[in-house]
Amino acid sequence: MSQIALPLEQKPSPDQGGYLVTAANAEVHRHLQHWRDWPHNTLILTGPAASGKTTMAAAFVTDSGGLCLDDAADHEDVEIFHLWNRANNEDRPLLLVSARPVKQWDVVLPDLQSRLAASLHLEIGAPDQAMIDGLFQKYFAMRGLTISEDALRYLEKRMVRSYAMVRQLAEKMDALAIEAKKPINLSIAKSALGFFDVSDKKVEF
Repeated sequence: MSQIALPLEQKPSPDQGGYLVTAANAEVHRHLQHWRDWPHNTLILTGPAASGKTTMAAAFVTDSGGLCLDDAADHEDVEIFHLWNRANNEDRPLLLVSARPVKQWDVVLPDLQSRLAASLHLEIGAPDQAMIDGLFQKYFAMRGLTISEDALRYLEKRMVRSYAMVRQLAEKMDALAIEAKKPINLSIAKSALGFFDVSDKKVEF
C-alpha cells in the first residue's frame, strides 16, 4: 500500500496511491498493511467525514484481497454477522468502516456484539498540519494547480481543523479562482474563508 508525501508545490503522480499518510492516520496505515496480524481477521475503522476511510479501504481490498463493508453501522446485524462468517470461512481479512464508533451501531445480536468487541478498533485522528497542507496540495495538484505557501499559512491559523472543512475550503477556493481567473493565492484564500464561520475552531463540519 503506497502513500503520498507532498512537499509544497509538488504534484502527486497517479500511481502513488489515493491517500496521504501523516501522524493523523499513520497507525491506521500501518495496521492496514499488516492485516495478517489482525485479531480474528477483523479491523473496525472509524473516523470523521472526508478523512479518507473509503479510499484507504479500497487500497486495502486491492492489496489484501480482503472483504470490506463501508458504512457498516447502517447495515443489519445479520448481514454483518454473515460477512464475518464468510471472511473466516474463506480465511480473508474483514474491514468494517464507519463514521460512527461501534458503541453507536445499535447492535443487538449477542454473537455479533462479542465478535465486534474482540476485533481491532482504530480511529483516524483529527488532521494535523501536515495532513491539512497535503490535502490542499493534492486537491489542487489533481487539477493542475498549486496553492501558495502564504495562503496555506493564512488558513492554518484561522480555519476549522477538520477534513470536511479542508474539502469545503478547497472547493470554494477553486470556484473563486476560476471566477476571478487568478491562481490559488492569499487573496483567494482570504475570500474563501470569509464564506465560513470560524468563530469556534473546535467545530467539526
